[in-house]
Amino acid sequence: MYDSLFCRVYNEFGWNEYPHIFGETLLKWLDRRGVSVETALDLGCGTGVLCETLHERGIETLGIDLSENMIDIARNRAPGLEYRVGDMTAFEIDRRFDLVTCTGDALNHVTEPANIRKVFANVREALNPGGLFIFDLLRDEEVPQSEPFEAEFSDRLRARFTANRYENDMTTLQIEGFEGEALRFTEVIREKLYDIQEILSMLREAGFELIQCEDRLLTDQDAHGTTWFVVAQKPKDGGETL
Repeated sequence: MYDSLFCRVYNEFGWNEYPHIFGETLLKWLDRRGVSVETALDLGCGTGVLCETLHERGIETLGIDLSENMIDIARNRAPGLEYRVGDMTAFEIDRRFDLVTCTGDALNHVTEPANIRKVFANVREALNPGGLFIFDLLRDEEVPQSEPFEAEFSDRLRARFTANRYENDMTTLQIEGFEGEALRFTEVIREKLYDIQEILSMLREAGFELIQCEDRLLTDQDAHGTTWFVVAQKPKDGGETL
């Protein structure tokens, strides 16, 4: 999954900005809530930027991604961190975590509701009692169909982006990478736009307590208009929540 050149472009030319910004925002959220996190699991970790940000705070992290090429870059970026190639719908972990994250609309890449339920069940199993599950999800009304556009990443490399929206709330983003006039890679990313109430219902069915669902993680930050940020908690012993 994901061409190696696409992953290199992803790593070198700006797509890593979001997980870094999210990581800093997440740490502020934890501080303001007085939440102590010693261990974290990042699902759909990509090239490992969020794992690095949490690790710098002293949090022991594990990153999982379906793409071997993404994991290769993550391991090269931070050889001391732990990464695994794995599917978020079917991973098995032999230890538990205080925090599980799944960001960068990684859950939208899971296009079957039944598999979303599998993810939620796996996350609950992977969390310590009282542990937090924090994820983002594209907002349906904020994902229109758009005309193709191009972006130059260097004097030799450019990319063309084409977004399409279909029936059944499916979208595709096609990314074509050109070196000069030569096409070097084509990636087609398929995502499903979920109704947020359906997602929250699945969370409750999986045994989570909802803490927060907003268009921003911190209430005093500018809204991230295209995204829901959801915070859920595995009940503590006795059923207490944050």
